[in-house]
Amino acid sequence: MPLAAAPEELPHVVVSRAQVTPVIAELTLEPGGSAMSYLPGQYVLVCDEDYLIPVRSYSVANAPDPTGRLTLLVTEVAGGATSRWLTREVSVGDAVLVSGPYGTFVADPGAGHPVLCLAGGSGLAPVRSLAQDAVCRGVPDPFTVVFSGRTEEDLIDQDVFRGWEAQHPRFRYHRTLTRASGPPPVGRVPEVLPDLVPDLSEHEVFIAGAPGFVAACVRAVRDLGCRAGRLHTEEFYAEPQPWGSEEAGGSR
Repeated sequence: MPLAAAPEELPHVVVSRAQVTPVIAELTLEPGGSAMSYLPGQYVLVCDEDYLIPVRSYSVANAPDPTGRLTLLVTEVAGGATSRWLTREVSVGDAVLVSGPYGTFVADPGAGHPVLCLAGGSGLAPVRSLAQDAVCRGVPDPFTVVFSGRTEEDLIDQDVFRGWEAQHPRFRYHRTLTRASGPPPVGRVPEVLPDLVPDLSEHEVFIAGAPGFVAACVRAVRDLGCRAGRLHTEEFYAEPQPWGSEEAGGSR
């Protein structure tokens, strides 16, 4: 599948910022001129107009739309200048610079395989983009999202995913809690996954979250038959990684 256009730096304006969990804020950016062309699952680099704030990468959390708006899920990191700036300091109307798109965490809409997406924390961003794109296309192939949160207050967009599930017979959404009781499933993704999707031999699998989450989920999906060529991962680091490091690629 061809990737989106070559990366470019474009001015954007913050049009909304909302706290969606105790540590994650959702920001919506509107292009100040030309809209960026990107594919669902890709990420962008963000900084201030004067380059005083360190450049960090954030996955786009919405599928492309005609308005050119970009939605980001930003986890506030202790000591993270960029994450604190975005989650606490920028205001509606402020200008930011966005460069991109980057990344290969993308799906092939014509592949015809069922899709499984596993996400933890702000790793939901690229998964939500992929899911929204599938919904916009009528969910032509089975599409399952499993989102892991510590408690109910850490769950993001449950109503949105439940709505998609109600509207589309091929769309499935499961949430699992790791530090609270509640209706099943409850437990870490590798523990609950075999009961949710026991055979992954025909699936395209996308995993996004903290490195430990990704590693554990990779082992689990391989045990369930996921083929190496159909496994895609995106690691989200709690400690911000500067652009240009070998690990750069997920949301910071």
